[in-house]
Order: sequence, then C-alpha cells, then structure tokens
Amino acid sequence: MRKISIFFWITFIFLLAFIGIGASYMLSLKYIKTSSQIRLQKRYDFIAQSLIWQLSNIHDLQTLTKDLQKIDMLPITYPKEIIEVVKHAKVLRRKIHPFGEVLLLKYKGDYYIWVRSLGNTLLIKDISQDVLYNKTLYTVIFLIMIVLLLLIYILIIFKLRPLKKITKEIEKFSKGNLDLDLDIKSSKEINEVAQALKEAAESLKHIQNSRKLLLRNIMHELKTPITKGRITAELIEDKRQKERLIQIFEKLNTLINEFAALEAVNSKIKPNLEPLKASDILQEAINIGMFDQNDIKIVKDADPTIQADYRLMAIAFKNLIDNALKYAHDLPITIKIEKKSISFINVGEPLKKDLSYYTEPFTKEHPKSGFGLGLYLVSNILKLHGFTISYHYEKNSNIFTIHFG
Repeated sequence: MRKISIFFWITFIFLLAFIGIGASYMLSLKYIKTSSQIRLQKRYDFIAQSLIWQLSNIHDLQTLTKDLQKIDMLPITYPKEIIEVVKHAKVLRRKIHPFGEVLLLKYKGDYYIWVRSLGNTLLIKDISQDVLYNKTLYTVIFLIMIVLLLLIYILIIFKLRPLKKITKEIEKFSKGNLDLDLDIKSSKEINEVAQALKEAAESLKHIQNSRKLLLRNIMHELKTPITKGRITAELIEDKRQKERLIQIFEKLNTLINEFAALEAVNSKIKPNLEPLKASDILQEAINIGMFDQNDIKIVKDADPTIQADYRLMAIAFKNLIDNALKYAHDLPITIKIEKKSISFINVGEPLKKDLSYYTEPFTKEHPKSGFGLGLYLVSNILKLHGFTISYHYEKNSNIFTIHFG
C-alpha cells in the first residue's frame, strides 16, 4: 500500500475546512436572504395597511413623510422617478384592500411600496440597511476566518518543512550513507529528532571504521600463517599429503575472502562504482578463482560497459563459475555475454528448490557445496549494484543469468 505524506493529509484537512467555511458562508447568505424577505413582507404589510387608511384621510403630507422617515421609508415625490420605478419595477406582491391596493416592487436592488387608495397614490422607498449590513458583517467574518485559516496552514507547513529534509537524509542513511546533512533549525521536537539521527550516524560511522580496521587486522593475521602454510606444503614430498594440505589452505583462504566480501555486503558499504567492461570483470574472476581456461567456453555476443565495483563483481562472477564447474556433468561450461546480461551455463541436474532458497546464507545440499555462502554473496552483491539474477533449466542445462538493469 502506498504511504501518503503527512503534508498531503494536512493540506486535505485544511481544504475540507475551507470548503466547510465557504459552504457555511453561502448557507448563511441564503438564510439572511430568506429571513429578510419574510421580515420585510411582514413589515411592508403592516406599513401598507396603515398607509391605506391614512391616504384615505390624508390632511398633512409633510407629517406623514416625517413619520415614514422615522421607520426608514422615504416617499418618492418626483413624478419622473415615480413613472420610471412603476414602469420598470418587478412586482413582487399585490394585495387588494377594501379601500385600495398595495404593490410591493423591486427596482435596481431597492424595494418600493406603491399604495393606491381612493384616488390617492403614494410611492415610498425602503432605505433601511439591515440586509446589506448583515451581508457585509457575514462577508467580513468569512474573509477573516479564511485569512486566519490560510495563515495557520502556511505556518504549519513552514514548521514541518524540515521533516522533508530529515526524510531524505533517513533514506540516505538506510542505504548505508552516513554523511548526513542535518543542520536544521526548527521547532524543539524536530531539532531533537535531527540531532538524535545525526548522533546515531556519527556513532555508526565510528563503529564501522573500527570494524573495518579490526577486520583488516584479522585478515592480515590470518592470511599470513595461511600463506606460510601454503608455501610449506609445497615442500612436502608426500604427494597425497601435499595435495591434502594445499586443498585445506586454499579452502581457508577462500573462506577468509568470502567472509571479507560478506562483511562488505552486510555492512551496506557503498560500492566503488566505475565503468567496467563485463569481459574484464570475467577475466579477473577467472584469475582469482585460478580456473583452467580449458574448462570454460566464453561466447561474446556483446561486451557491455557496466557501472560496478571491480572487486565485488569479480567475486560474484567467480562464485557462479565455481558452482557451474563444481556441478557440471560435462566440461567445458559456457559463459555467454550479451548486451544487457551475462549467463553461466552448465550441463547438470536441475536445482531441487527455488532459487531464493539457495540465496540464504549457509544453505547447502551436498558436502561438496562448500560453506553455503556462494549464491548468498552473489545475490547481495547484485542488490548493491541494482542488478538481478534469474535461474532456469533448459535442455539439460542450468542457466544462471545476471541482468544489468
């Protein structure tokens, strides 16, 4: 399952908050509009009913005008304006009374009441600002909430931004790179995480350097007596005893070399990659394995240049050659170099189990299988390089293929 970033979740949550506030704002405006219309209708009905009675017995228009202005209603006295409003306004409501009729009009966003009673007419304009005030208030509150929410979002993202850098450094750390850039200035908790990771990397770097030094010394101390023993064995006259001792010393030397390569692989030490010809690595593998050239047939369809660690890749090739020779029914074995792969082929019995079983350490089915580290080393060396290995059995032949990407 693909993991989702915390930044995505924060953005998603804030986006929902923005949508929620926006929806609340729109619902509030709708409610204001509906409630205002109901309130205005009741107000207009009351005013209109009063005006009908007053128009039928009007004596002082000036007094009526003052009374209307007190309740935010303005009589329209200019004939041209009256004609324009009455002619173009939208009729929202019409109500007939015994002494006349009342029309509720809307023109250019303003509300008017047109009263006709016993030959008298009066057009009044509603100049109250309640609805506009409420809309403005809600709009200001909405904008303030949006700005505050946006500022909070930006602040949180800014504070958590160092986590991206820490994540990248952790990825480097997981690949064995201990040179981390963790000089981060952020909140206390994030600084503590960065500092703890930095200290862990420094500690591991120190341990790794100490282990390298220790292993180098151990290898030196072990190889010296083995080399001396090997030379001494050459001087023994008894041929059978001589061959036995030489075989023992060679086996010990092979074991030390494989343990050294195993340590490099398990430590996830970054391989020293350089452009190399596959044929050059193969020749080095043949040399360090001291194989008889007559036992190996090389078919070169191509000679690709690959990015590889010369020593480690040569060990991987050597182990595959060693296995091919060890279990071959007929010699020579065949090594086929192609544009994007190299195959090690021998005639013999097929593997009894899946390849993954043999890539585990110390896995062997036969006493002559050595220490059971061969394919385990091959698999891990290839992983360090980003290469893969496959196996299939075809025409009585075992075929191990390394794929260069």
